[in-house]
Amino acid sequence: MAAGAMEIVYVYVKKRSEFGKQCNFSDRQAELNIDIPPNPELAEQFVARNPVDMGIQCSTSMSEHEANTERFEMETRGVNHVEGGWPKDVNPLELEQTIRFRKKVEKDENYINTIMQLGLVMEHCIKQNNAVNIYQEYFDDEEEVEVTEEAPAAKTINVFRRSAPGNRL
Repeated sequence: MAAGAMEIVYVYVKKRSEFGKQCNFSDRQAELNIDIPPNPELAEQFVARNPVDMGIQCSTSMSEHEANTERFEMETRGVNHVEGGWPKDVNPLELEQTIRFRKKVEKDENYINTIMQLGLVMEHCIKQNNAVNIYQEYFDDEEEVEVTEEAPAAKTINVFRRSAPGNRL
């Protein structure tokens, strides 16, 4: 297994028909929607000032930004996955062979480093969705639980490997 972190991506696809109806603009006469007459009480509070010096900006403030992103080419492919990820010398139907192979992979230094890196990435993603009101009592009815000093552990469920270099999925 490679020592680098694995990037997880989910692509959202939306058809053009799901965007909504197309806007059709046309020329027409101006239309008055509401007419609010002036308030005479507010006109009495008006005070004329002469002369008045005031600095103004005649044009709107604008800014420009450019970003040159990498070109992304997408391709759709399908695969029928029945049982895979095992080397040729391991029979996936033999439980003892698969257990032996899993134990061998779990001892590999690259596997351990990859799991540690993926754990950090996953923790970062989880913390992004963790919003807590620090003033609210969430667990006021709960009893205090004893904390054990056990080291955290992970169990291997699946190991995915790429087949031959020419067979890319």
